[in-house]
Amino acid sequence: TALSFVAGALIERLLIRPVMRTGNQLNVVIVTLGMFLGINALAALLFIKPGLETPKMPGLFPTDEILGIEGKTLGLALLLALQCLVLWALLQRTKVGLALRGVASNPDSAALVGIHPGRMLMLGWGLAAALGAIAGTATASTAANGAFDTSLMQQVLVYAFAAAALGGFDSLLGAVVGGLIVGIANSLTIQYVDALAGIELVLPFGLILAVLLVRPNGLFGRTIVERV
Repeated sequence: TALSFVAGALIERLLIRPVMRTGNQLNVVIVTLGMFLGINALAALLFIKPGLETPKMPGLFPTDEILGIEGKTLGLALLLALQCLVLWALLQRTKVGLALRGVASNPDSAALVGIHPGRMLMLGWGLAAALGAIAGTATASTAANGAFDTSLMQQVLVYAFAAAALGGFDSLLGAVVGGLIVGIANSLTIQYVDALAGIELVLPFGLILAVLLVRPNGLFGRTIVERV
């Protein structure tokens, strides 16, 4: 986690910040997507080779059922709930969180009151990388066979994007509620709609399209009105 935090901060400083200076946010999206694909390819080259035993992820959660729920499912849910609670407390109850929200809202105004936008951006990217590492490790440990799979997070990324789009990209509560809705809807669809067997990603993509057409800001997103 600490290594991921440092890596995220360095990526922001060395790759993201120069691209942000162009003023085109689409360039940032392209760079991050390129990094995602590049890191996946690098991991495949390093860990998946002929004659090399595929590494296994250690199980982090018990496999026994607890109250009728599979242990690893319950453990993953509790871990992610704790992660959301800590993140909410950081953003809402600390001066650092206030500074992070200020820079995210308006970096120029934040700089006028003494907040260093560059440092806050590095901190934000570091935190995002650390939280992503925790989520990725927990998800991989609950995989069916525990084998290392470089494509595992691609499907998770689609679900995460659908949850954020549904709840609102600027709302932590919206992301949580959106994630619950997407997860429950996906589970029910797999269970009861045989026609979608094997093509489960149709649901999150459909949700993304519907939200962008009907409510672009999501269920909890705010509409920003600027005076000209």
